[in-house]
This record gives sequence, C-alpha cells and structure tokens, in this order.
Amino acid sequence: MFTAMRRTIVTLLLVVGVFASGCGVGMESLMPTPVLYTEVGLDPLANVSEHERWTPRLIYYATTRARDRDFQKIAYANTPGDEMALGLALIGFGGRDMTWSDLRRVSTQSSREAVVDLSIAGIIEAGTVPIVESPSEAARAGDVRWLLENLSDAIGQARDKDVLIYVHGAKVNFYNACAFTAQLDHFMGRDMTSVAFSWPTRQNIFSYAFGSDVRRAYDSGAALATLIELLAMVTPARRIHVLCWSAGGRVTTRALTTLRERHPDEDEDDLRARLRIGTVYFAAADVPRAELFDALPVFHPLVDRVVVTVSSHDDALGMSARIMGGGTRIGQASAPLAPEQVALLESYERLEVVHVSLGHEQRGFDITGHRYWFRHPWASSDVILSIRGDLPLAGAVWSRAHRRCSGTCPRTTRAASGNHCRA
Repeated sequence: MFTAMRRTIVTLLLVVGVFASGCGVGMESLMPTPVLYTEVGLDPLANVSEHERWTPRLIYYATTRARDRDFQKIAYANTPGDEMALGLALIGFGGRDMTWSDLRRVSTQSSREAVVDLSIAGIIEAGTVPIVESPSEAARAGDVRWLLENLSDAIGQARDKDVLIYVHGAKVNFYNACAFTAQLDHFMGRDMTSVAFSWPTRQNIFSYAFGSDVRRAYDSGAALATLIELLAMVTPARRIHVLCWSAGGRVTTRALTTLRERHPDEDEDDLRARLRIGTVYFAAADVPRAELFDALPVFHPLVDRVVVTVSSHDDALGMSARIMGGGTRIGQASAPLAPEQVALLESYERLEVVHVSLGHEQRGFDITGHRYWFRHPWASSDVILSIRGDLPLAGAVWSRAHRRCSGTCPRTTRAASGNHCRA
C-alpha cells in the first residue's frame, strides 16, 4: 500500500510532469511481451493490488549526468557531473486514453494493434550525493534523506523485497535509461523496486567508438559502486540485482571490482553478506573477454550469481571488436576458448554463460541482433526468470565437454513444467 507521502509524490509528479520532464532523443515503445506471458498463460500484472492499478510506474534514478542550467525543467545533459543525483521519475505507459485494463491486455499479447509509447510524466530530483568510498558519508547528504527513506519504505511495502538496478549502454540519454527501467520493472510484475542508473554517454556512436565514452563508462563505475553500497546500507532490500546491457557491462564490471578494492581487508563472505548483491546479468555486453577473466576472480565471491548471454549473430559487438580493438567481447560466441580458459570458467560455480544462438534449427527460429535480450520474447523471458525466479538458464553453460541443454527446450517451457533445464 502506498503511504500518504508516496501518494503526494505521485500526484505532484503528474501535475508538474509537463514542465519537469526532459525527454532527449527518440521515443521508446513497450518491449514485446515475453513468451512467459503469451505461451505459458501467466499475467505479469496479476499480483498488482487494486489500489495500485494505474498505468504510470514510479521508479527511482541515480545519474552522474550534470543537470542542465534550466530552472523551468529538470533535464540531464551529456556532461559528467562531480556528484550523483538521486530522484524519482514517473513513466507513462501509452497515451492519456490508456486504461489499466488496456495495459493489462497488451501486456499479455504476442501481437499488438498499436504501439505503446513510454514517456516521462514527471521528475523530482531529491539532491546529490558525493561519489565517495564511504556510503555513510553519502547517506548523510541532507537533501536526499527523504528520498532514501521513501525508497526504504517502498521496498518494505513491496511484495518482492528485491531491488533491480538497470545500467544502460552507449548512445542513449536519461529518458532512455528511465523508460527501459520502467518497462523491465513492468514485466517483472510491478511488485519490486527499480532504479535507473544513467551514466553520461553521448547520443552518437562515434564518441563511444573513438574511446571517449568508453572512458566515461569506466569512470562511472565508482558511482555505481557507491549506489550499490548505499542501497545495501540504508534500505531493507533482500537482494540488489544489476542488469546491464552492452557498454553498461563496462560500468558494471568496474563497479563490482571497485567494491572489492574499497574493502580489501574485509572477509569475502562478510562483504557479500553486507552488500547483498543478487544476480548480475550481462546482456549482450560489450566487455572485452580478457577483461572479464581479470575481473571475475575479484567480484565473483561477492555476488549470488553472474549470468552472461552470448550470441553468434550480434553484429554490433563484432563491429565494436573490429573497430575499437580489445579482442572478442563477452557477448560474442564467435571465438573459441582455449582449454585453460574453459577450465577457469568452470571453476566459478556462480557463473552461467547462456548461448542464445544454440539450437535454432531444432527450435525453428533464431535469436539475433544486439537488442535480442528484450526484443525477442524467449530471451526476455529468461531475463525475467533469472532475476525473479532464481532458476538456471537454458543454453550453454561452459564446460570442458561443452555439455549443454537441448536447443529445443527454452527454459520458460521447462520452468512451467517444473523440469528446469540444466547443463
């Protein structure tokens, strides 16, 4: 149930939204409905209580983008800021005529009659916190105390006590980060608490390809580390999940290694228990494979689970490797692993590597592109189940013999029958 404070916030966001939102380039539309809801017969909104059945969705955000000097609206630029801003964003689903019953219907359809656009209905910035090694120092920032209390209250009242942090890729803006977070939260069931982490990438691929936005990605890792530790310290979150896409994988990798480096003398088990990091999901990640091999020994002991999706048909990652160098990306399945690399990956018991291209002949369809993890209904279902269900994913988990699940058994099908697909 919403508290009086949260009801007031939502009302205020709706009233001032037209003046406060700063939507950047492009418009995101609601992702295709995961097959989990179209084929298995589940309803993503079935557990939403009656008094929460309104079409917009309230999410939280943290951004290292500097705010525009515009007193008439809240808008975040591409310039890196010195601190991390925290706030709330209300994301609208569809136009003003979209009703709850309409939204519930399109959220279970495999084919929709019309596009459902996502918009920022309103933004409230609580204030900024320093990007520091000590989360207690960040928590003492007076401007954001009410937000942290509101966030804690939201987690405490949520049906699912977990938190999801979404870390976007390159060439997107603040609006994109918030819209993506909201639709992921929507198909997770709208019963957990979600936070958009927006780092200052620019809206052109050249800034990334020529390296300047790559540096920004790595520089943003410290802020994400501060956010994770801050959430773990001041909220009752059961677990904190991180879902990163493409270049967001570089931000996340740096953040996780930073958390270990900030506490070199703390016992691994104690640090893991304190941070409560659940699933870290690398979707089509543009992280050099060698970098993951270096980082895994550092952050693997700190998380419950690491999921890496790979594809044989991701042209964006192939182009990145060719133009930017650094070798094969962790989202690519094109280059074989040396025996010693396979053995090393096998030694990480919490690591799962999912090959989405395997078995397409038997399935009758392929999963391709760089956006497959949310654009393809089977892949997006695995994302949801990996975070919400704690189930092992179908596909290929690295092993010496390259054992794998049958390509004809997407995990959602077996999960429904109780026969989970395992390597």
